Amino acid sequence: MCVDVKGKYDMFSRNAKIEFYCEPRMTGVIPEPYSSRKLLPDWYKKLDSWTNREDNGMKIPTLKRCPPVLDAMTTGWIIPLAADVTFKVIDNGAGVSWDTSFFKPMIENHSIKQIETHPNYPTIPIKVLNHWVIKTPPGWSCLFVPPLNRPDDLLNLFSGVVETDKHFEYINFPGFLKIRDGSFTINRGHPLMQVIPFKRGFDKEAKMLELNKNDNKKMEHTRDLKGSWASIYRDIKWEKK
Repeated sequence: MCVDVKGKYDMFSRNAKIEFYCEPRMTGVIPEPYSSRKLLPDWYKKLDSWTNREDNGMKIPTLKRCPPVLDAMTTGWIIPLAADVTFKVIDNGAGVSWDTSFFKPMIENHSIKQIETHPNYPTIPIKVLNHWVIKTPPGWSCLFVPPLNRPDDLLNLFSGVVETDKHFEYINFPGFLKIRDGSFTINRGHPLMQVIPFKRGFDKEAKMLELNKNDNKKMEHTRDLKGSWASIYRDIKWEKK
């Protein structure tokens, strides 16, 4: 099965597409990747747009009116856990076992020797198996990050970048369990990774420049506007994605 999703974000390209492939037996069985905008966290949904306090007679906006926070959460796609997995953790994370009734493996061992200098050492790392192959257009890679601005009480997975236009293979997710003792289940559909495609090609050398008079004048004008129009970035400069 192939799920063909057209890029709907200006930061991608109106013609760019990302494709998710799974084995035929998985079709209709495992949850499909979905737009990150469908996973807005409860803390964000419950947050009012304005606080009850005022500053110089103006209402104070909350993060609900901060487009950069919203964009971080709604950019890309979410890969969910394919099936229920029950874990048993002992000795403050030094011993980990798991079980699933799914017909495919869901978790693998990840050698502790590969993370000897990590702050979580000697906690046992695991590898969560992803059952979707991801394909992007030539020149496009994918950034894999735990879902942004969405606290996860169960998993602490590593971020990574993969050239998904060249590497046609399953991409699995190593990391740690956050619960250090006891038995618990991570349910089918648990959001594992946020997949954000991006076009390669930025120069690795960045320019370091000094602000000149025109730069300072432009920045001062921006601040003056913001002083009289608190939501100017959201209303004028921000492009809805």
